Amino acid sequence: MPNAAGNVPAGPVDQPLPLARGYAVFGSDSGHQSLRPPAGASRDGSFGANLEARRNFAGDALKKTRDTAVALIGAYYGREVQRTYFAGGSTGGREALLAVERWPRDFDGAIALYPAWNAAVLNLHFGRMTRALAQPGAFPGLPQRQALYKAALQACDALDGVEDGLISHQAACDTSFDPATATVGDQPLRCAPGTSGDGCLTDAQIAAFKVLNTPTVPTFTLPSGEKNYPGLTTWGTDFGFAVPNPAQSAVLTLGLGTDAPSAYPMTGVGLASLTGVATSPPYSSTFWDQWVRYFVTDDTMFNSLALDPERPGVWQQRIVQLIELQDANRTDFSVFRARGGKLLLAHGVHDALVSNRATQQFVVRVRKTMGDAATASFLRYYEIPGYGHSVSNQFGAAWDSLTALENWVERGVAPMNQVVADTVGVPGRTRPLCEYPSWPRYQGTGDVNQAASFSCATR
Repeated sequence: MPNAAGNVPAGPVDQPLPLARGYAVFGSDSGHQSLRPPAGASRDGSFGANLEARRNFAGDALKKTRDTAVALIGAYYGREVQRTYFAGGSTGGREALLAVERWPRDFDGAIALYPAWNAAVLNLHFGRMTRALAQPGAFPGLPQRQALYKAALQACDALDGVEDGLISHQAACDTSFDPATATVGDQPLRCAPGTSGDGCLTDAQIAAFKVLNTPTVPTFTLPSGEKNYPGLTTWGTDFGFAVPNPAQSAVLTLGLGTDAPSAYPMTGVGLASLTGVATSPPYSSTFWDQWVRYFVTDDTMFNSLALDPERPGVWQQRIVQLIELQDANRTDFSVFRARGGKLLLAHGVHDALVSNRATQQFVVRVRKTMGDAATASFLRYYEIPGYGHSVSNQFGAAWDSLTALENWVERGVAPMNQVVADTVGVPGRTRPLCEYPSWPRYQGTGDVNQAASFSCATR
């Protein structure tokens, strides 16, 4: 269950929490409970064997929870709820989009962070990643991941006008960076043929990282109209390596973990640890394994590595049905917009689990459906360089999104000059929140740790 006394995802650290701001706060367990110990709870898909729990997770729990909460709040306070806002990240971000898509009259605004909106299609990419990482010699250790990160930073950090430890012009980096030809310091990132080492990547490891970075393209038609899952932003992303930082264990868990995926059912996973006391296969691999066994095949002993996510054969129609059930694919928000609803979206550029490129695709599809002007009247989408999936060692995001949403919904004041603060990498530094497709570019003068020294650029 969410912590009702907590903050919104990536919320500000210098403002009162929602409960202290006078909100009645409610949340849900998405309609199911984990049957395993807490360490593996978020990666336990066994609830999928229950059809009602499966539908709850796909969105039904949102309406059930909202209606029950509104009735209880009304009974307790003796008056009707005036406005309802939704805030969530990851699966909660998907749920935020589902809430305002399916029940636009029930919610006045939403904050969706790093949303796994196309969760089933994302699972297909997880499957392709898992199969690649399971190949002999393909799984990179912590030193190899760190070498790749350093090589990307060396090549791409200054593309935004300043070397500040953040890759802000990611589009340029994606165009120019190739791990097969990159360097770390003055040494090639690619290991010499027939060799391996902590400071370099073998050809098998480079091939695996390129699978992470490139689109997964099913041979069948996706019901959403998408053509692919666009791959993870890989160059410059922390997939978990050995650094003395309290956040790194969580980063490692949400990244590639400690162990290569294998054919056994991936159960008994724990929090990945820098000390090696607890071990974990990649978070994404466990998701794929659980989804295949409890959602796709209904076979608890099915070898998920045997299922090709791009060519699933006899399981194709089942996967199409799950995409239709789980994913927040609607792009027409006309009813929500007409009644004054507002939507704030944000995604870390360097998310190791859910791709910011997928959120880009979603926003582009909404603009195509509704038009640029109509979309701008109710939706903002920002990208945050260096920020990972809810946690990061590069840039820990803190943004007062709730105030921005209140001002837009309740006062008609659209978000302008939004700023995000870092709580981890360089605590206290700030950057402008740039609306996609723009990115923060250093203006050439001023304190590199202040947002005022940057402008939002498109070229």
